[in-house]
Amino acid sequence: MNLKSFFTAFFLFFFLTSYSQTIKGIVLEKIHKLPIENIEIIYNKKSFFTDIKGEFKFKIINYPAIIIFKDDIYFSKQIEIKSHKDYFQIELTNKGFLLDQVVIVSDINRKKLNLSSISISTINNLELKKLEGEFIGKSLNEIPGIFVHSASLNTNRIIIRGLGSRSPYTTNKIKAFINNIPLSNGVGEISIEDIGINIFDQIEITKGPNSSIYGSGLGGSIYLKTNSNQEDNNLTIFNSVKSFGTYQNRISFHNNYNNLTSYVEIEKLKSNGYRDNNTYNNLRLFGEISYKLKKNISISYIQNNIKLNALIPSSLSYDNYVNNPSSAAYSWASINGGEEYNKNLSGLTLETNSKIYSTKSSFYYKKFKSNENRPFNYLIEDSNTNGIRHISTFSKNNFIINLGIDYSKENYKWETYRFYNTESEVKINNQEEKRYNISFFTQTNYTFNNKNTNIQFGISSNKIKYSWKLLHSVIDPLISQNYSYGNILSPRISLNQKLNKQSIYINISHGYSSPNINETLDEDGLVNPDIKPETGWNYEIGLIGRNKNNILSYNIGLYYMEIKNLLVAQRTSFDTFVGVNAGKTSHPGIEGQFNLLIYKPNSDNEITLESNFFKNWYKFVDFNNLGIDFSNNLLTGVPSYTYSSHLKFRLNTFTSIISINGVGKIPMNDGNTLFNNKYSIINFKAYKNIDFSNIKFIISSGINNLLNKKYASGIVINAKGFGGGQPRYYYPGLPRNYFISLSINI
Repeated sequence: MNLKSFFTAFFLFFFLTSYSQTIKGIVLEKIHKLPIENIEIIYNKKSFFTDIKGEFKFKIINYPAIIIFKDDIYFSKQIEIKSHKDYFQIELTNKGFLLDQVVIVSDINRKKLNLSSISISTINNLELKKLEGEFIGKSLNEIPGIFVHSASLNTNRIIIRGLGSRSPYTTNKIKAFINNIPLSNGVGEISIEDIGINIFDQIEITKGPNSSIYGSGLGGSIYLKTNSNQEDNNLTIFNSVKSFGTYQNRISFHNNYNNLTSYVEIEKLKSNGYRDNNTYNNLRLFGEISYKLKKNISISYIQNNIKLNALIPSSLSYDNYVNNPSSAAYSWASINGGEEYNKNLSGLTLETNSKIYSTKSSFYYKKFKSNENRPFNYLIEDSNTNGIRHISTFSKNNFIINLGIDYSKENYKWETYRFYNTESEVKINNQEEKRYNISFFTQTNYTFNNKNTNIQFGISSNKIKYSWKLLHSVIDPLISQNYSYGNILSPRISLNQKLNKQSIYINISHGYSSPNINETLDEDGLVNPDIKPETGWNYEIGLIGRNKNNILSYNIGLYYMEIKNLLVAQRTSFDTFVGVNAGKTSHPGIEGQFNLLIYKPNSDNEITLESNFFKNWYKFVDFNNLGIDFSNNLLTGVPSYTYSSHLKFRLNTFTSIISINGVGKIPMNDGNTLFNNKYSIINFKAYKNIDFSNIKFIISSGINNLLNKKYASGIVINAKGFGGGQPRYYYPGLPRNYFISLSINI
C-alpha cells in the first residue's frame, strides 16, 4: 500500500468512527413490560442480540438508520432512527403461539404460564380479533372447559367446568374483574354482553376454585386487562356491517403525554336480529386515565357506562325450532317483551411499587337500573354497590406473600307489577335486599434455589350477609329477614415443577358459590332461609410445554371436582324458577390446548393450527328432587365435549382463517330423557393490512356457519309446557351469515 492510500484509509476510518455513535436500549414485552432476551436486531446487514436483561448496545454509522427487531415468538418491528437518541425502549407483541411463553397478568407477581400452578387460559388482543364478535362470548367458547349458552345478543350465560349451567338466564358462580375492580355483583352475576372486545390487551380465565386472590367461586374467575399500555398516540375508527341489519361502529383514542396516559372509546351496536322481537340497541362509553405521580406511584381511573334497549324473543318449542326458527315465543312477541337498562361503573386504583413492598388499592361504585317487560309481570330493578379491594405484596429472595381484603356493600331493590303505566296498573310487591360481602385472603409463593420448583399456598375467609325486607305485597304481610353464610374457609395448595421445556403442576383447592336472588326466593317470592351455598373441592394435574424445535406447544390438564349442595333452578310456573340444593355432583374432565407450526419459510409467511378440546363425565351423585331420584344421571345443561380448531394462513399482510367448532350432546332435563343434538360449525375470515403513509387500514370479511347448519346455540333446562303447549327448550343459532369491516388507525 502506498502512502497516499494509507492516509486515505486512515482518514476514512477516523471519520466513520468519529461520526458513528453508540445507541443503547431495552426490548420489552408490550403488555406486561417485561424484558425479552435473545431478540435479534438487524442493522446494516449485521445481527446483534439482547442480553438476559433485554438490553442492547451497538454503533450507528450514519442517519437515518433502519433497524429491525425479530424473533419467532414475537411480531417483528422495524424502526427508523433519524437522529441520535441516548436510550430506546422497544416493545414487541407476543404472537401467543408458544403457550408456555404467555405471561399471566392476573398473577400479582406476573409469571409465565409454564410457571403457573393452576389451570388458567389466556386470550390476547390478537386472538380476540380472530373472530368477528360483538363481545367476548365467542372468544370464550374457544377456551377448553368453557361453554357459552347464547340465546341472543342480550341473553348469554357462561359455564365453566359445569358450574353456571343451572342458572336460567344470566352468568353466575363466576367472578369477573377489570384490572383490579370487580365486575360481578355480590352473588357472582355478570352480563358478558356488557363487555366490549377492543378495550382489552388480554383476558385470563382461571377455571375452578383455584384463585385465592380473585375469589373462591367454584366456577372460576375472569380477569380483563385493559390496553392502556399502548405505546403510540392513535385514533382508531372501526365500522362493521353484518347480516340481520347489524351495525357496529366504534371510535377510540389513545394518548400519551409525559406521565399521563388516557384512553377513550365509544361503541354503538345496533341489530334488527335474526328472529322476531329481537331488536338490539346498545351504546357503551369506556374511559381510562392513569397518571404516574412518582417513579413508583401511579393512580388510574376507569369509567364504563352502558345503555341498552333490547327486545327478547325467548325460547322455542321443538316444532317452532325446526319449522320456524326465526319466530319468537308468542307470549313475548305479543307484548313486545324486552328490557332496557343503564349500568355505570367507576373505579379508582392507587398503586405503589418497590423492590420489596408493593400495594394496589381500588375503590369502586356501581349503579344499575333496569326495566323488563315480561309476559307474567313487569320488573323494575335498582341497585348500587360500593366496594374496596386492597392487595399488599412482600417479596424477598425466593419468598413472596400477598395479603388482601375485598369488601362490597350492595343495595338491591326490585318491584313487580301485573300491569305497568296503564289504568289497570297493579303493584304486586316491592322488595329490598342489602348484601354484604367481605373476604380476607393470603397467598404465598416460594421458589426453591434451583429455580425449577415453586410451591404456592393460599387461603381465603369469606362471609356473606343478607338483609331482606318485603316493603309492599298484595297478599303477604310486610316482613323482614336477616341471614348469613360465614366464615367459609377456602384453602389451596399447589406445586409447579419445571422440566426443561415442560412444566408439571398439581393443585388441590376449595371453593364456594353463594346463592343469587332468584335462588333465595321461594315460589311466593319470599326468602327461603334453608338455601345453602355450594361448596366443593377441586383436584388437578397438568402439563405445559413445547417440543425441542418449538414446532408444537401444549397445555393439558386432568381435574376432578366434587360439589355439595349444588344450586339448581327448579321451574315452578310459566317462566319462573326457584332454587333448591341438590345433594352431590361430580365433575371429572380433561382439557387440552395445542398450537402447531405447520410451515414457516420466513417471518412474513406461515401456516399454523390451533386446537382446543375438553371432555367431561359430569353427573349427579346424589340428587333427589320432588320425590324423583336423579342420582347417576348426567349433569343437565353441559355438553359432553367441545372442540375448536383454527387453521391460519398468513402471507405477508394477508391472513385467512378457517375455524371449526364442535359441541357434543347436552342433557336438557334432569331425567336425561331429552338431549340437544351434537353439532359442528365452520367459519371463515380473511383480512388485509394496508399501510398508507401514517395511516393503517385493516379490511376484513367473512362467513359464519358456512354450511348453514341448523343448531341450538342455547337451551333452557327442564322446560315445561303450559296450557297444552310444548315445552320451550331451544334458542336457535344463527344460520349462515356474513360480515365486512374496516378499521382505520391514524
